[in-house]
Amino acid sequence: MFYFYNTRKPDFRSIKNLDYDAYWKLRGFSINKKLKEREKIALEAIPTLAKVLDIGCGNSRLPLALKDKGCEVKVADLSEIVLEGFGKFGIKSIQLNLENIQLISFEESFDYIILSEVLEHTRNPEEILQTLSAYTKQFFITVPNSAFYRYRLHLLLFGRFFTQWVYHPSEHLRFWSHKDFMDWLEALNFEVEFTQSSNGLSILGLLLYKWLPNLFGHQICYLIKPKK
Repeated sequence: MFYFYNTRKPDFRSIKNLDYDAYWKLRGFSINKKLKEREKIALEAIPTLAKVLDIGCGNSRLPLALKDKGCEVKVADLSEIVLEGFGKFGIKSIQLNLENIQLISFEESFDYIILSEVLEHTRNPEEILQTLSAYTKQFFITVPNSAFYRYRLHLLLFGRFFTQWVYHPSEHLRFWSHKDFMDWLEALNFEVEFTQSSNGLSILGLLLYKWLPNLFGHQICYLIKPKK
């Protein structure tokens, strides 16, 4: 059966237990060599000398790029392997389980907290944003757009729900379209300073994902702050 390019059919036979340390041991931890498009947007949006906490950073290159830019950077992740990996580059870290966000008590605050491709993995994103708001002036957030045109067509034509996971279906627990996410942020009393699709559909150089993000944007960035 035909499937749209880059839209994966779920392989349920290969499902593994969800264990992030085991994931990194199997994969082998190394920092990405290049910034992803969404990370380039973050790097441009966050000014020099800003104090930044990147939560759920995985093997992103963004913390190193922000450090090179002159920012004061810390990372937070559940996996000790990830934290040790960034420690080799002189980046301080915090072990953090977002499932128990009510237990956090940071001794410092930040200009920016980054949550890139993180909130969709959590059962309690409302609680996470509301709790972390006490420790930051602004958030830089990215989430996948569940209303992306390929996902819509795949469900319509083939009856296949979109696959946004690699090792286990429970990797993604929450799903938003761009419109849903904007309404969700409004309901949580956040002001959106800017939003931008980092990738998606383009035709003959026309970046449709920038003009119609809810339909053609694949991953979308949001710079937000709590309303006063």
